[in-house]
Amino acid sequence: MAALSDIRSEIEAVIQSDLLNASYLSTTLNTRINRAITAIAGGIMMPNLQLSPPLPDLYSSGTVSTSTSAAYKALPATYQRNVFMIADDSDERIPPPPGGDYYSFMLFLNSISDKSLGESGSIYRVCIKGNNLYYQGIPTASKDLTVHFYHKPVVISLDADVPDGIPEFLQVKLIKNYVIREFFADQIKEDFKSEQLRQSRIAWHDSEFYSAMQDLVSYIGDNEGEPVYYRGGNSSFQDLGVCD
Repeated sequence: MAALSDIRSEIEAVIQSDLLNASYLSTTLNTRINRAITAIAGGIMMPNLQLSPPLPDLYSSGTVSTSTSAAYKALPATYQRNVFMIADDSDERIPPPPGGDYYSFMLFLNSISDKSLGESGSIYRVCIKGNNLYYQGIPTASKDLTVHFYHKPVVISLDADVPDGIPEFLQVKLIKNYVIREFFADQIKEDFKSEQLRQSRIAWHDSEFYSAMQDLVSYIGDNEGEPVYYRGGNSSFQDLGVCD
């Protein structure tokens, strides 16, 4: 696994040789590395205009306890993307709005009785909007809903920490090239030995980053990034897929 100290060294070896003044680099690099990991996990728009898939190792689940007076509650603080299954307190899957997925808010509204979201009773419809889980009806006693999703990567700060969720063989290539291209693009040209050098670095590391991203997309596809889940308490397994 690539430790934070290894990734830093790889980045510094390139950046420090090209900048006129890199003395402030050490104070910003950890932040930039964590920002890169979060962006990769959250999804990168690929050249074919498809969003890169979730990282399988970031699969998680959490409990949302419903309110008795409001039609929504916040998702778990670790949530980042792709809620693909919601189960009630009996571990039975609650399906998304007909014709859509859990993020289809307008279809959610079209499929409920009270458009003001004031209907009380048993939960029969759910939806994700922003960082909130919406539901109808509103139960008279709080119910625990289990939400399956992909969590935010854990922030790394110690030299021995490793990137959360990113396959080992792509960690350095992905993070290094993301950070360097963004760093060079952010700096004013007066900080560089030449503007031509700055532009060539941006183009090179942009190309290398997307090459690594394509490797990541292919790897996740080959390894079928979605785990298999079961519904209810029986042994009837069902591949529920992902709802982008």
